[in-house]
Order: sequence, then structure tokens, then C-alpha cells
Amino acid sequence: MATTTKPDTVAMFELLPGVFRIETELGGNLLALHLLRGTRTLLIDSGVRDTPGTAIFPALAAAGLPARIDMLLVSHADADHHGGNAALRAGAPGTVIMCHEHDRPWVEAKAAHLAGRYQQVLAGHDLGYAPELMRWLDAMIGADTPADLGLHGGETIGLGDGRRWQVLHAPGHTAGHLVLWEPERRVLIAQDAVLGRGVPDRAGRLASPPPYYDAGSYIATLAQLRALQPEWLLTAHYPVMRGAAADTFLAESQAFAEQADAAVLAIVRAAGRPLTLSAVVAALDARLGPFDLTIQWVGPALAHLARHVAAGRLIAHADGPACAWAA
Repeated sequence: MATTTKPDTVAMFELLPGVFRIETELGGNLLALHLLRGTRTLLIDSGVRDTPGTAIFPALAAAGLPARIDMLLVSHADADHHGGNAALRAGAPGTVIMCHEHDRPWVEAKAAHLAGRYQQVLAGHDLGYAPELMRWLDAMIGADTPADLGLHGGETIGLGDGRRWQVLHAPGHTAGHLVLWEPERRVLIAQDAVLGRGVPDRAGRLASPPPYYDAGSYIATLAQLRALQPEWLLTAHYPVMRGAAADTFLAESQAFAEQADAAVLAIVRAAGRPLTLSAVVAALDARLGPFDLTIQWVGPALAHLARHVAAGRLIAHADGPACAWAA
């Protein structure tokens, strides 16, 4: 699996005045970053370890733009979104790095990210992430890099051009996911806060179920973002969407999460016996997939199981060799 972005796939284009999109590929899949320019420059996400050197700075140079980046907003803690922080800071030393306080420990330290995002999630379960996947993730993240500013959502960022970008807290994919909203032109930079019916490969085929880790927060975020009625919807792994296409995508994202919620409950109720995580994941993939990256079901599965346990619809049994759930 590729751990670097491909220089020959980089494209940068201006979607509307002051709003740029940098597209590249990671492992054959689309990775899009976004750049906002006024008299100051704000970059949304740094990609993986080498993305600043292979994509961001070359794209700026090719467009005749200076390499100065005043602010980096890390939308959330994931290897392909904050892994390039060290390289970005090396290439643009004055950059102020910002992220949500909830995700800050994972953004700043690779070991904390890999443990908290992956290894600890599956402790006590009969599924685990393969060693090669963990090595792949490790290789995508550069040296530990401190953030300069922790955000909470509700802040406003001005770039000196008279436009104001609202920072919104949009949890679900991670606890501290942030999005940017510019109400005048109705531009929503959502990155991974909204994930459709799954994450596509470059050919558009769904390769992974949508990876979210708090079902209630994710569904609420989708409703919140849809209520904005964005004219422009910009994400990290999907094509640019406008108008009705943006609304349809948000609606489909919410519908899929609600289908998964109902499916998890139905699967456990129909079993007539306690089910472990691997059994729930296999049944979910059979109902709503199939996906190549079946392991990515663990986030949604655990999220919906926890939601049903909290509501009293399911019971968790943690006294056996692996956690199991029953009605």
C-alpha cells in the first residue's frame, strides 16, 4: 500500500475567488486539500508525511503563488490529514497550526494517534488491525509536531479579503472534526465530516464503508450540515459537489448511517445468542456491502452497538474472551 502522494497526479484549481482545491492521489485514491487566500493564506489539512513536498508547495509554485502559508487548519486527526504537519512547518516555518482540542493529542503525537484511533478501539474484541496496516499508517505520519492553537468550534477566521469563515464542530468521524462554512457564497469545506455510502477509489467504486466512531454525533452532524443548504460541498475523497448534488450526498450519507443503525439492531436481535464484533461486522457487510476494506466496519459497528446499549435496546457482555452483544 502506498504511503506517499504521487507528484504526477497533482492538480490545483481555483473553484471560486480565493478558494483553491489541491488534488493528488494516495494509494490510487483521491486526496483533496483546500487552500483559502486573501491577504492571508489558510490551508485545510497537510496530507501525509510527504504531501507538502510532493503536492502542496509544487502546486503553489506552478500557480505562481508564494509558498507562505499563514495558518493550517487540521480538520481532524487522521494520517492522511495531519501526517504532513512536520513537513509543512519545515517548508513554511511561520505557519500557525490549529485543530480541535478533542483531536489535539492525536494530531501532535503519532504514538497517541495510532494507539487511540486504532489499537485501543479493538481491545477486548475478536478483531484486530493487521500489522501491515499499522505499519502503513505509521509510515504516513511525519515527526511529532505541536499545534499552536486548539479550537472548539464557533470561531471565525478572516483572511483580510472581507470574507469570514465560520469554524463549526462536526463530530462523528472523530470527536474533534472541524469544518469551515462561508455563508455568503454558501461554501462548506467538510473534508471527512460527511462520508456518503462509503469511501470510493479513484474509479468511483466504493472500497470502504463510511468510517465514523460516534453514531449519534455523526447523524446529528449530517443533519446540521444539510440544514446549511450548501451551494458548494468540498470534501477530501469525493468530487466537488454543488447545489442539488450536495444536498443529495448529505441526504444519502444520513440515510446510510440510519440504515446501519437499524441493521445492527436487527442483526443482534435475530441472532438469538450473543454476537461478537466479528460476527456483527460480517453480517453488516453482507447486508450493506460488500466492501473490500471490511475492517473499516469496526468503527460504525461499535458506534451503533454502543448507541443501542446506551438506549437499553441491547446488552453488552464483557465477561467472556471477547465482548459480545445480545438483545
